[in-house]
Amino acid sequence: MIRKLIFFFPLQLLLVNLKRNHLLLLLWIILFGFVSKTIASKYGIPYLFLAPEYLHTVSFWSYCIMGFSLGGFVMVYNISSYIINSKRFPFIATLKRPFVKFCINNSLLPLIFMLYYITQVVNYHLDYENTSAFEIMLFVSAIIIGYTTIVVFSISYFLTTNKNIFKVLGIVPSDNSKPTNSLLSKEESIYSAIKGKNKWQVCLYLHSPFKVRYIRDINHYDEQMLRSVTDQNKINAAFFEIIIFISFIVLGLFSENPIFVIPAGASVVLFFTIIFILTSAFYTWLRGWTSIILVSGFLLINYFSTQQLFTYTNMAYGLNYESEQADYSITTLNELSTNQVNFKHDKKNGEQILANWKGKNGDKPKLVFINTSGGGSRATMWTFFMMQHLDSITNGQLLTKTHLISGSSGGMIGAAYYRELALQEQLSPSIYNNSYLENTAKDLLNPIAFSIATNDWFFRLKTYNDGKYSYSKDRGFYFEKQLLANTGNLLDKRLSDYTLPEFEAKIPQMILSPTVINDGRRMLISSQPISFLSSSSAHKNLKSSIENFEFTKLFKQQDATNLKYSSALRMSATFPIIMPKVSLPSNPRIAVMDAGMRDNIGSTTTYKYINTFKDWIDENTSGVVIISIRDKPKVASIKTNSRSILETFLTPLGSLYSNLFPIQEYNQDQTLGYLSNALNQPLDVVYFELENEQEKVSLSWHLTTKEKETVKNSVFNQSNQTELKKLLELLD
Repeated sequence: MIRKLIFFFPLQLLLVNLKRNHLLLLLWIILFGFVSKTIASKYGIPYLFLAPEYLHTVSFWSYCIMGFSLGGFVMVYNISSYIINSKRFPFIATLKRPFVKFCINNSLLPLIFMLYYITQVVNYHLDYENTSAFEIMLFVSAIIIGYTTIVVFSISYFLTTNKNIFKVLGIVPSDNSKPTNSLLSKEESIYSAIKGKNKWQVCLYLHSPFKVRYIRDINHYDEQMLRSVTDQNKINAAFFEIIIFISFIVLGLFSENPIFVIPAGASVVLFFTIIFILTSAFYTWLRGWTSIILVSGFLLINYFSTQQLFTYTNMAYGLNYESEQADYSITTLNELSTNQVNFKHDKKNGEQILANWKGKNGDKPKLVFINTSGGGSRATMWTFFMMQHLDSITNGQLLTKTHLISGSSGGMIGAAYYRELALQEQLSPSIYNNSYLENTAKDLLNPIAFSIATNDWFFRLKTYNDGKYSYSKDRGFYFEKQLLANTGNLLDKRLSDYTLPEFEAKIPQMILSPTVINDGRRMLISSQPISFLSSSSAHKNLKSSIENFEFTKLFKQQDATNLKYSSALRMSATFPIIMPKVSLPSNPRIAVMDAGMRDNIGSTTTYKYINTFKDWIDENTSGVVIISIRDKPKVASIKTNSRSILETFLTPLGSLYSNLFPIQEYNQDQTLGYLSNALNQPLDVVYFELENEQEKVSLSWHLTTKEKETVKNSVFNQSNQTELKKLLELLD
């Protein structure tokens, strides 16, 4: 019995993949990790599979698409496995409908995964969504229907095209053929059968899903003939994969139609499917040279990727990349930071804005700043919700009293959206409509993931024309497009569109500060001239490094004020890999990413701004109030030191990354202490924190229903209610 089990064809196929086809299994392991919430749970990836959204709704169709994509993944897995492994099992050519039989026997791993996936979906809805039994059954049936549809379609193709040895020889197969008995002999040990043969040995196979048979004795067949049958079937399989691959590329051409933007989880599966296709294609063409050619190809691509001619660069829309490039050098940065003419002009402009702000707030008002943290969609929704809530309980006075908003990533997107609504409606009661809040929580990840799977890593065939400038479409473009669609296109503006409203103090100023990847500097983006924030404050006899530079001045000749505001927000929210880094028209070419890498809460900008105008603040206000809106508690709990061997090895690097934001806090708190002592007027900070210490809400551009409820309920916790009372007293 043990002998039969060991040499059972499904088990042998699993073992051959374990031994030789590690990439095939690695992708399965990653999928299991996603679905089980053991991989990337912090970033919400598991929920893309457990609660997929299609057209902003978790529905029958979203699960049907997931089932369809998983079915395609399984079939390509079977095809790849057949192409790579069939030569090790020549008896397959003697079976009627050989590829179908192979798929049945190769279904052990897919079957385990699908059962586990469906179980996890059911558990998710029971534990997190309180979904009715009928809806759960509907979702499960959708997965099965989608999965079955693609499997049946694929099998139909192979039934009509594949051959077996009997078709080649023109004879009728007999089910009474003598089975091979070499593996049934007790004289030969199991070890000898495994070790002593040239080919992988099989005793039994699944003739149908529920019927087992012994393999036939194939010694009387010509080996060359068997190989020709297998090769012919491989060609059919490879042709089928080519059709699928082309279909994916064509599908990407329709990515601007929401109907074709599939759930992000399905896009991940789609991307894995493409990897399967490429792997088997390379193996078909290169055989034993596959590994060395792939490694050589990767090194070659890596080398050419350093050349501008061979790389795709994501651009900031509205900028001129065709004109002479801006000079990004220490000399230029020094000139910008020490230009006293700019400094005096910009400071005078800032004082006039402050005077306009004061004219709307009476004598000696409190000067309010809002700092908002990054954190993907959770930060967008939390920031918008808190600004909406605070504005409501202060009778529409929050933005009137607020002079400046700074921060990073998702928080700044939420703040920009609320500020634009205020500008559009001038604080009419409808600004508190719940539909606006729901807009901030709409999915942004589906178009990003779909673009990655079908466009970004393969062919960028489409372009985007913005006025007189043209750009390639990639996931950065689709992020902006979806963001604008989610927010009713209210943010479809240019940087210059906010110059006058900010100057007249109709709305607060906003300063974005994406991080330059090349050297870690902060690039300050504002509709107002703000050279005073990038000027050197060191003593003239001391050599100081230049931390900040002003975007509009460095890229003045590249049409900086024409920058789309959605691109400015994206530059501040560019999370690695998920979003493409934005390259700017400079020499040397610089690229920027998330502002949170340097200042996740925006405090650095606020503190320097206050320090610049401290004399005006002392004379004209009764103090400063900083509203800090955070996507997690400011004071985190102390972590235990229990680590695995691998974690211990990686501790220095991992500690630096995991403690990046706390380190920022330590430095900024120290600066705040100095600043408070420098002001003659009181300086108060009010903290509103999302209840998220245990990562209840994932760091993602996609939120589940449960996560949205967590965001909205956080305002009612004791800490936030205490801070709310404190704020009302300060503003009274």
